[in-house]
Amino acid sequence: MSAAPPRRGELAELTDLHLLILGALWAGGEATIADVHAAVRHRADVAPKTIATLLGRLEQRGFVTHRLNGRQGVYHALVRRRDVLAARVEGMLASLFAAEDGRSGAVRARTDVRPVDATRLRELLRRAERGLDESDGA
Repeated sequence: MSAAPPRRGELAELTDLHLLILGALWAGGEATIADVHAAVRHRADVAPKTIATLLGRLEQRGFVTHRLNGRQGVYHALVRRRDVLAARVEGMLASLFAAEDGRSGAVRARTDVRPVDATRLRELLRRAERGLDESDGA
């Protein structure tokens, strides 16, 4: 039985370590636990057993799947990089602009935000969007 596809909110909840693991899968198309560990060990001090545990949890949540090659699992991402990154940015912006009193967000309430800051933010978003368009579709 496979898990239902993750909802957008679930994509935004992925940890940095989850993103490193998914990044290894996106880069190679598919990977074994050893492959993923080799790809992430320079950025995160984790054991192969931890990678295996996290891949299992990601599979339960519908983010990845695996097939057996002999006795070894070969994992493949079921979520697209662009969808995960878009959800993370959306979640970050929502929390940044949200206010407990419902009037306006913390950033919007600031009076020292200059037009040049807004222009720079729009340019960064455009560049990020172009990067997503050029990235792999998986």
